[in-house]
Amino acid sequence: METTAFFEKKVNLTPKDLNKVKGSTIEELILEKAKKSIENKCSEQGFVLPGSVTLLSRSMGYFEAARFTGDAVYYAKLQGQVIYPADGVKVIGQVIRKNKMGLYVNYRDAIRIQVPRDLHLGNEDYEEVQIGDMVEIEIKRSKFQINDEFILASGLFLSNQSGSSGTNTNNIITKGVGDNTLDEDILNTGEEEEFEEEEEQAEGKAVQMGGDNSSEDDSNIEDDDNAEDESDFDSEEDDENED
Repeated sequence: METTAFFEKKVNLTPKDLNKVKGSTIEELILEKAKKSIENKCSEQGFVLPGSVTLLSRSMGYFEAARFTGDAVYYAKLQGQVIYPADGVKVIGQVIRKNKMGLYVNYRDAIRIQVPRDLHLGNEDYEEVQIGDMVEIEIKRSKFQINDEFILASGLFLSNQSGSSGTNTNNIITKGVGDNTLDEDILNTGEEEEFEEEEEQAEGKAVQMGGDNSSEDDSNIEDDDNAEDESDFDSEEDDENED
């Protein structure tokens, strides 16, 4: 996507610029003017990266007839690095905006990529992206005009480079929680079985104890009845003796 491009530019040096010849060469003045005119903006070959333009050659300077400006005109051949996005190119950029429409991603201040939300409905990774995250985008379409400050493109979200490790960690933690839950269920099941056995044993003991109490109660009742009978018998004997 980043390539070397060559340019031919017409550079005008004004009388004010020519006054700097005392401390600079003509080549340096031409290059300085050329950098200001083509760097950090779009050209016919793509976005020209700042600090990449160099001067290859220049023509002899001349003054245009009937212009009366005092400008010295030069034709210069320049070389620079340009970015020209193609369909299917994958880039990693920073999210600078996020709203209901989607994401707005900046790539090297050269390309602004729109990532529509409608194309990523149900994608949890896309929804978790925050402003400032580094994301991987696949560029689909792009457009620009000469002297534009950036190339406008649209693309598809592939992955979140800033939160990838955190996502994996969350997955591991989630799996661990699930495993612990299963272990707790197994342990609880064993405890419940032991508890049920203890309850059954306790119920059995209670039944046995309840049976013994009933027999004791019956014996006590019989004893009481016998005691009453004995008392009655004793009273009858006393009556006979009196007679």
